[in-house]
Amino acid sequence: MSESVAIEEKEIIDRMTQLREEIKSLKEQRYALIDDARRLRQQRRKLIDRAKQLRDEIKRLREERRKLVEKIRSLRQQRREILEKLRSVVNELEEQKRVAAEYRPLARRSINAIRRRIEELEWRQQTSVLTPEEEKEIIDEIVRLEALLQKAMEARKYLQELTEKRAELYGLRLQIKSIGQEIRSVSQRISKIDERINAIRSQLDEISPQIDELSKQLEEVSSRIESLREAINKKVQELRELSEKLRELRLGKEKEKALKIYEERKRRIEEKLKRGEPLTIEELRLLYAASPEELEEESG
Repeated sequence: MSESVAIEEKEIIDRMTQLREEIKSLKEQRYALIDDARRLRQQRRKLIDRAKQLRDEIKRLREERRKLVEKIRSLRQQRREILEKLRSVVNELEEQKRVAAEYRPLARRSINAIRRRIEELEWRQQTSVLTPEEEKEIIDEIVRLEALLQKAMEARKYLQELTEKRAELYGLRLQIKSIGQEIRSVSQRISKIDERINAIRSQLDEISPQIDELSKQLEEVSSRIESLREAINKKVQELRELSEKLRELRLGKEKEKALKIYEERKRRIEEKLKRGEPLTIEELRLLYAASPEELEEESG
């Protein structure tokens, strides 16, 4: 029986040694996987942060684009209003050109010359002795010249207004041209923003699958870590059970050893009793004890 117990004890010890090595190996694998998981999380976090930066950049560009689109709408509205005004001015000019054709001969007349002639006639009327017929002719001429002077001045004023209207037309055309250039400039900025947004989207299209792949790898590594944890716990539990079994086995051996010592001592006491030799109290207790455990209880 002792030999079988020794064999069993050796098997348990060998198995416990094997389990400790296996647990050590599994823990090393688990630590390595934990490092891999940490590295994968760091990589994924960097990509997630980068993706967030890119999305924020797209948001900022879209807001800038929205403002530029609003600006183009405002510029186009301004241009429509100026075009309406320009059409009105063109129509007015067409009418003024027609009237100006009638006024132009009058506008060429010398206003100063007409005024001098009127002054001469008025002086003659006031200083000369005239017949009624001559005075009437002078008065009629003055009236005619004053009417001519009025028309010449009106013609000059009208032609001046025509010049101002043409200048206004020229200014409106310059405004339309300037607004057109600004619209083209803003449109180019919008196009560049669109190109930038598309470029950023391409980057996001590249990053998103990478994040998904890292998440997949992380999930696989986490699953392996969990499997290793379960395997380690299982072997640790087996090691505990074997340790308990070994303790019980060794306790059994100690009991068996104690029993043999007890039986041998009891045999010697019985022989001493047969020889008629006196026994000590301790020897009497041992002689009448049913087992070594009973002696231990009494001692306790």
